[in-house]
Amino acid sequence: MASLDGQVAIVAGAGPGIGRACATALRREGADVVVGARDAARLETMAFEMVANGPSGTHVVPIAFDFADLASCRALVDETLDRLGRIDILVNVATAGGETGAVADGDWESWRQAFEVNVIGTMELSRLAAHAMTPNPGGSITQVGTIGTRALPPGRARYTATKSAMVGASLTMAKELGRAGVRVNIVTPGFVTGAPLDAMIDAIATRTGESADEVSARMASDASLRRHVDPADVAGAVVFLAGPSGRNITGIELPVTAGL
Repeated sequence: MASLDGQVAIVAGAGPGIGRACATALRREGADVVVGARDAARLETMAFEMVANGPSGTHVVPIAFDFADLASCRALVDETLDRLGRIDILVNVATAGGETGAVADGDWESWRQAFEVNVIGTMELSRLAAHAMTPNPGGSITQVGTIGTRALPPGRARYTATKSAMVGASLTMAKELGRAGVRVNIVTPGFVTGAPLDAMIDAIATRTGESADEVSARMASDASLRRHVDPADVAGAVVFLAGPSGRNITGIELPVTAGL
């Protein structure tokens, strides 16, 4: 038996990088997986590809929803329960507010939008999923954080501040839900390979006159292991925390950063 046979997982914010890797890894371990994001057509394509290329015997259910809409978060949980009967695992890959802008600019509307997704929507979905998990009993909630909460890069305050708030709320939630057997943890990636990192490297290369390979190598050299992180590395940590090996782990932030 795979470690997650018979369980149901929601991956919210299931984009092409970390989100898809988490959904694929959870399904490989035997879970039925709901992939949720705003773009319904992209979700349908993702679900089709996962079914075509993955193991048989499990389901991939695409459900469009919006982190910033509390009613939409409720609908995601309700539809998951209606279609699959239970919720055991929730992975929140919420990302908003990543645009560059100084605190002194005072663009507070964009800050509100980031809080709605990274904090309020994430915690609302976590709260609703936790209520659905407790009759089972138990369950695993994993939030995806950012190394920016430690590095505090200039121009990224709206993202790092909202992610920091999410981390604090989640670690408190872990204490509150322990008696119900629901575990809450955070996985914090380093620089993750994929389109967003490629775009960052290209922008730096344009500014500095270096090649993209030189910029990538320089960024990787700051990590102890001298490499970037792949989405599958983050997914591996999520599966570990969700599975039986993580049954006594709650209230932690696990860095998957190659030592950055």
